[in-house]
Amino acid sequence: MARRDHKGREIHDLVCTSDTFASELSRYCDWFTGVPDTVLKNTQTFLDPYHFSSRENHAVAMAFGALMGGQKPCVLIQNSGLGLAVDALLGLFRLYQQGLMLVVSNRGELAWEEIQHQDWGEITIPLLETLHIPVVDFAEQGLSAVTTAYERAYERHEIVALLVHRGNLDE
Repeated sequence: MARRDHKGREIHDLVCTSDTFASELSRYCDWFTGVPDTVLKNTQTFLDPYHFSSRENHAVAMAFGALMGGQKPCVLIQNSGLGLAVDALLGLFRLYQQGLMLVVSNRGELAWEEIQHQDWGEITIPLLETLHIPVVDFAEQGLSAVTTAYERAYERHEIVALLVHRGNLDE
């Protein structure tokens, strides 16, 4: 990490702008939902249709309904929302052997981030591994991560987490 935000805090490298990321997501998915998040907020404004949800488990349930209606959904949440979403992920998508692309902002990795995010920054990847949810790292793969996540979700029918780090997008 060599980049700093407008407050001088160290952040991860920029991968692309939010509109470019949204455009790439829209190449593969046609229905979007999620909970407002500072890392993903700019991206959410470029996605159409975007259905805001008040809770992550509701977003996952809505996405399952969209999938059953013939859509290719994508759920955008921050990592702390995984706690709420686990039952819906396993009880809907895993139970019915359906795939889902999750875009997960990995909050709490950086020392300056809010205290309530610190635990999630430490446990996100181990939790996803425990749940057997593959992680595709946006920082490592760039925009090709979207293609990889899509193929795993909708061709291999896996729940997959596309992990975005603070700074990878213009917030």
